[in-house]
Amino acid sequence: MTDPIKVILVDDDTDLGNLVSTALAADGYKVHFQNSLAGINSIIEEFKPSILVLDVEIGEEDGITCAEDILKIYPSLPVLFISSHTDTKSVARGVRTGGVGYIRKPFDMEELKVFIDRFAHPGEDHSGIQIGRDYSLNVKTRELRYRATPVKQLSPHEFETLLFFVQNRDNVISYETLSGKVWRKEYSETEASMNNLVSRLRKILGNDPCIHIQTVKNRGYLLIIDL
Repeated sequence: MTDPIKVILVDDDTDLGNLVSTALAADGYKVHFQNSLAGINSIIEEFKPSILVLDVEIGEEDGITCAEDILKIYPSLPVLFISSHTDTKSVARGVRTGGVGYIRKPFDMEELKVFIDRFAHPGEDHSGIQIGRDYSLNVKTRELRYRATPVKQLSPHEFETLLFFVQNRDNVISYETLSGKVWRKEYSETEASMNNLVSRLRKILGNDPCIHIQTVKNRGYLLIIDL
């Protein structure tokens, strides 16, 4: 039996979203619709979509920027943008971010379905994050693999730290931000737990020379991946 195509649709136009969802469901697609980006990562984990259809403007939020963050965690998830703005700059941003397509509103349902059918990955598990060339991290089990071989199951703190680094790749993460995110407490310069944990992550990821976790003096940490 063929797996159904599962679509997450995010659009702040509730009337349009309900109309599109109903039309897709009538044609056999399984659809989750929401009118905001609230909890989107949790929804992706639970719903396991074949494709994400994302409005470029969702209230005050930028769908393309959001997609960039989503694809850091779920790099194999196809993202299809929809928007009333189809100027060259916007389309180029969407494509550079990793979007598989960019459809102008108002659109014909047949056009939308053609894009969905072409790019959706039914039945695919998007729980694995690619880190560098050779590592992958399962966000459900916290298992880290090197070239498909299990390395270890990360501790909760190791997992949260590495995931936060990946989500903020190429950006300096302050000691204060990391301490609040992972340990849920204020940063103290005398506390060695953070430095020890980051040192462990460097060793764990040491087989891939393109992965660098740098210490930025008096500021924090910076993950760089040279691909």
